[in-house]
Amino acid sequence: MRRVLLALCCGALVVGTGCEAMQKKFVRKRKTPLARPAPIVTFQDYTRAMTPLDRYRKHYVMFDYWNTELLGVLEDRDFSIKRLRKYSSEALQELRLLHGMLQYDLAADVEPLIHEREKSDQHIQQRLVMPSDLGALRQRLEVQTRQIHRELSWRHVEDRLKPGTQTH
Repeated sequence: MRRVLLALCCGALVVGTGCEAMQKKFVRKRKTPLARPAPIVTFQDYTRAMTPLDRYRKHYVMFDYWNTELLGVLEDRDFSIKRLRKYSSEALQELRLLHGMLQYDLAADVEPLIHEREKSDQHIQQRLVMPSDLGALRQRLEVQTRQIHRELSWRHVEDRLKPGTQTH
């Protein structure tokens, strides 16, 4: 009898400690959860370490990216007007930043090119572009792109940048 009773107690002990559901019943839960530690975030500003040429290259590459996307959208027959407007405005914004980094004499020389691009962007933003106009618009933008690459390439303007040019 003692052996049976001892075996039952040992069995109950093994079952009681091994079963996760049984353990949960006997664990007291906290009334308030522990506060999660706040992460320490430190930001480093790498733009101050950039030279004017590095900054110009960065914005030149960004212009080239947005402009390529814009030309790609114009090739698509069922294009999205939202994407067309976004790509056009982003490309123009980068072009304006490039223009702002140039010394006055060179900036004055390329100003007509910027105004021409602004007109194209204005037509796109005001939805004055019809599907029948896409070919002509694309052709005009390709001509502008070639002029921009010819006149504003970082290799051609590296010695004509404003010193200490700051951008956002």
